[in-house]
Amino acid sequence: MFSSGLNVEPLVDAVRNGRPDIDVVAHEVGASAAQLGVPLHEVLDHVERAYAPAEPPFAVSRTTAVAWAERVLVALADISCDDPLTSLASVAYVRSRLAEVYRGAERDGRRATDTHALVVVELSRTGTGHELELALRALDVAHALRTIFAGDETIAQLSPRRFAALASRQRTDDLTITLLGLLLERALGDRDGTRLWVEHLPGSTDGIASVLAALSE
Repeated sequence: MFSSGLNVEPLVDAVRNGRPDIDVVAHEVGASAAQLGVPLHEVLDHVERAYAPAEPPFAVSRTTAVAWAERVLVALADISCDDPLTSLASVAYVRSRLAEVYRGAERDGRRATDTHALVVVELSRTGTGHELELALRALDVAHALRTIFAGDETIAQLSPRRFAALASRQRTDDLTITLLGLLLERALGDRDGTRLWVEHLPGSTDGIASVLAALSE
């Protein structure tokens, strides 16, 4: 009895032979299922089949479910909001940070569009189709953005070719953008293909999703 690589034969054997370590086996099956991405309802179906036609003991079902939940929680805790290669933030994290910016601006009686903006970098589509090449260029862009925005700005990758820094409006002046452009040109060796612009924030949080969706295309 296998499902998505899950081996439940030890559980079937433990039930058939009345082994005293049934709880240990059930725990191992539940944890393995979570690691393999098998949904909980499917795991519990296997437990029921192992005991059919009788009903499985509540303790065994509970042990299996608890082990599954514990392993899932560990996996969720390991999920980072940063890309492991570039350490750039995800789109979801940018959206969360933008929500904080809007709340802070409202608290201070200001508008977020007047306090912050997104500095966007878009790589050329020519000569950057290979996954490894894109990853290397992403590292170059990340280094350039962090060199210019070395404070508490949020720097993210919005798509394979688009990157952004959420910065204060004071840090999006012409001089800063020019310096960033020079760094990108030096790092990428691409005078004409790379685009760089300042994306103004929408007037309210209602427009955040559409702006990020457009930039993530």
